[in-house]
Amino acid sequence: MSLQTRSMERTSAGEKQQTWQQYRIFIEEMNTLIGSALVEEFRNDHENDINPNIIVGNGERLPRGATKLINAADLKELGQIVLDSDIVIFHQNYCQAEYAYKLLKHGQYQQSKIFILISNPLTWSTTQLKDRKNDETAMRQSMGGDVEDQPFLKKYEKFTENDLPMRKIHFLERLKYLEQQIIVCDKPQLHAYVITPGLVYGNGEDILYDLFKTAWMTPDAELPIYGDGNNIIPMIHVNDLANIVNKTVTLTPNEKYIFAVDYDNMTQKKLVTTIAKSVGNGVTKNVTTPTEKMLTINVWLRPTQVFESEDQYIDAKKNPIIIWQCKEGFAKNILKIREQFKLYRGLDTVKLIAHGGTASGKSNLCKQLANFYRIPHIQIKPLIQELIEQQSELGELVRTTLQQVKDQLVAEALAIFEAEKKKKKVPKGQPEPVFDPSGIQPRLPDSVLIQVYRWRLEQNDAQNLGYVLDGFPKTLEQYEKLFVKEEGQLIESLKPKGVIYLEYPDDQLKEKAKLILDNPRYSEEQVVKRLANFRKNNEQLLQQYEQFDIKRISDQESAFEQSKDFITRNGPILVLQDVKEEEVVQIEEQQDDCTPSHQVSTLQQEKVAAVQQSQVQQSQVGPKKKGDQLNKSINESRLSKDNKKLTDEQKQDLIRQQERELLDQRSQPLRQYLADNVVPFLTEGLINICEKHPENPLQFLADFLEQKGNELQQLGQ
Repeated sequence: MSLQTRSMERTSAGEKQQTWQQYRIFIEEMNTLIGSALVEEFRNDHENDINPNIIVGNGERLPRGATKLINAADLKELGQIVLDSDIVIFHQNYCQAEYAYKLLKHGQYQQSKIFILISNPLTWSTTQLKDRKNDETAMRQSMGGDVEDQPFLKKYEKFTENDLPMRKIHFLERLKYLEQQIIVCDKPQLHAYVITPGLVYGNGEDILYDLFKTAWMTPDAELPIYGDGNNIIPMIHVNDLANIVNKTVTLTPNEKYIFAVDYDNMTQKKLVTTIAKSVGNGVTKNVTTPTEKMLTINVWLRPTQVFESEDQYIDAKKNPIIIWQCKEGFAKNILKIREQFKLYRGLDTVKLIAHGGTASGKSNLCKQLANFYRIPHIQIKPLIQELIEQQSELGELVRTTLQQVKDQLVAEALAIFEAEKKKKKVPKGQPEPVFDPSGIQPRLPDSVLIQVYRWRLEQNDAQNLGYVLDGFPKTLEQYEKLFVKEEGQLIESLKPKGVIYLEYPDDQLKEKAKLILDNPRYSEEQVVKRLANFRKNNEQLLQQYEQFDIKRISDQESAFEQSKDFITRNGPILVLQDVKEEEVVQIEEQQDDCTPSHQVSTLQQEKVAAVQQSQVQQSQVGPKKKGDQLNKSINESRLSKDNKKLTDEQKQDLIRQQERELLDQRSQPLRQYLADNVVPFLTEGLINICEKHPENPLQFLADFLEQKGNELQQLGQ
């Protein structure tokens, strides 16, 4: 099938005529952060089912919306694909990009082609900041970002694309040379562009991954800021970068060099602090050794004016061509970016309520679950103590309220004490009774208690990882105030995903309470009173909890295991986690045991070989990918322990699933062969049938395929 651009008209009764134009697009490294965003930007198979864009590229796996994987290291294959494509995009391997550009520059072809090089902001990193010329220019340059909290920015101006001759590069000379070649390209059939982005963020993160991971999984982490942190870092969301690339393809502007940055005035200090406050615990530290070179650059770039009106500062916001996701920048969109990180990394949260009567074992179970899943165990006493010691508005409210409640309780208790004292005369020779208020323990009213719990559930660790609430809420009113909006809708960011109900009869709970010594809250009188209150509110709470799923547990010995099964009822919980040495050794030992001497089946042997192959591959990838693969192995090893407890029927299902995965892996070469040699021609034949509506479509398709086969044979293919 010809890979040239094709267009087709599509009409139906009562609809206007719509024209679809198909492009053949090459995207380098489709599985990277930028590559995957470009694939999503250019794919149109979900809109155009007749002749969607054909997206080809290299990578580890074929992403959704792409058509074919190639081996870009094979320059012959790469050259054929480049010459056959309408749009060619490189963003990582600049040696291959130079080869592809020269091929297009000197090659012979009829239809126009577009070549885009996504460059590197480090090419500007050795260029001194541009001093401002006058106050008016500085004001206009600063629009789109705040500079009041960063007064040093007022001394400088942003670089524009016209300042390219001022750029000084002390490294990346080959990239600089390639950029210069592209900018002066004068071939009529070739539209070539250089797009220089800022630091790319968003989705699953790449450069910022280590900062996100550290803040996400380490409660006491201190995120590093190199030097004073006042260096300026241009940035852009990866989806906005992909959109700018798409607009460049669509509009083919006259400008050959384009900045792709957002409108924020970001510094390293502001960037790291934003991540620390919105993802971690808010703590940072200054370091003398940089952890990431991209975070040390100091360059101020103006967002491109290529796609905007002439006076961008007046008309840019009226009807912008670029559909921004994060135009205002990283800091103002951090919550959206945090949710994207969770989504793209496949992370999940464990949000639970442990519900049950007095002495049912809620706290012990919560502690086990919190340690296993590394989620906050939220108890009222430690929570109130934390706020009492905290210098904040809520902390002050808690301290003030507790003191007011205590003063009131002490006054009431003192009045009762004095009344009793008057009634009873003290025997001669015995000391006068003294009022002791130390035993009076004030409790927060619900109005403040709900604020305390809501504050805790909104903290980053609870939002990132989840939580387990220990015996709260206790009443329907508390539940509604904590989880329900005034309009009656649940608060999505706070609501639990399940409830574990430790369901025991009162007699059993009373017996368990007798085993708890030296605690007045578990005296017989107190237990009876607390159980009565629990039963009074229990049915109403359970009715509300039904919408989250309830796991009823009445066996204390297996409560933890039953809870884990309940949590993973919809699949394993994936979390970011550090890998301990003993866990790695344990995984390796398990793999070493899988030998023929242990009578392992052929299927198991092949899976072990696949694991060993993945270990070899891990030594060839970066630390981010290696950590992800190892975390996946640990999650799978945990699952393997649980598999030992599966029933025979569940084991059979697991074996069938493994066989399906193996068959799918073995069929990959055949599917690729069909995709390369059969599907394109079959698709073209079906399109012809749709266009011509022959009387005998099967015969028409057979004749078409025979004719196509003869043509290919004559061409020697």
